Amino acid sequence: MTARRKKELLGKAGIYVSLTAITLLLVFPFVWMVSTSLKNKSEMFSATPTLFPREITFENYRSMWVDYNFAPYLRNSLIVAVCTTLISLLVATFLAYGISRFKFRGKKVVFNLLILTQMFPLPLLIITIYVVFVRIGLIDSLMGLIIAYCTFAVPFATMMLKSYFDGLPLELEEAAAIDGCNPFSTIFRVVIPLSAPSIAAMGLFSFILAWQEFMMSLTLIRSPELRTLPVGITLMVGFRDIMWGPLMAGTVVVTLPVVVLFIYFQKYLISGMTMGAVKG
Repeated sequence: MTARRKKELLGKAGIYVSLTAITLLLVFPFVWMVSTSLKNKSEMFSATPTLFPREITFENYRSMWVDYNFAPYLRNSLIVAVCTTLISLLVATFLAYGISRFKFRGKKVVFNLLILTQMFPLPLLIITIYVVFVRIGLIDSLMGLIIAYCTFAVPFATMMLKSYFDGLPLELEEAAAIDGCNPFSTIFRVVIPLSAPSIAAMGLFSFILAWQEFMMSLTLIRSPELRTLPVGITLMVGFRDIMWGPLMAGTVVVTLPVVVLFIYFQKYLISGMTMGAVKG
């Protein structure tokens, strides 16, 4: 074996070892969270911590569901996340297609305004959003929370989809028009099927944004029955005590849907994000 070959093998081995170490480092918190949610209280606070529970118990999940009334939080989060995803994709798809394909006065201004919305952090905008929502009567409602999330999801999804639509060959749409398709038929029969990876990526982004967001939900929602999962979990953190078992169980419930969706849509997410970033 030549010295060059040995050097290449050592380089590859170093890369694999580094990737394995990084993967274990990222996966460990999730494994510990799941393991803790399945432990009883005595083992949880044992002087010698264990990675896996000696005796599996689902008492923490029962306490989370019954004692802390977790069902309404889960329902509210599902409603908000699904509605935010559908509305964002509907608006962003047509808006991005219009900016990409049609010429109109103020087109560049509209696109620059979309970019401008991404320059301000959430803490800077939340007070303004709160004041506006108080005046129009959208405080303490799931509809107001959905609209607030859409104001962040739609601009980003529009910019990414617009870049993707710019890369689609115009000849495909012209061929569809020759075959008798009107503009709406062209969008639904040609553009959207070809843009499925990018649309799926933006849908996953919108869902995760609405599913895990905490600050906006805490500010805009006052009624206990309208709280979402991230806010509901904070109720397990008391002034003198933290209910670690139910807290870990609730965190698993919040994290698991996102992990499953990410694994399922992983190929669409990677291809959609990279294709949407080819052109500006």
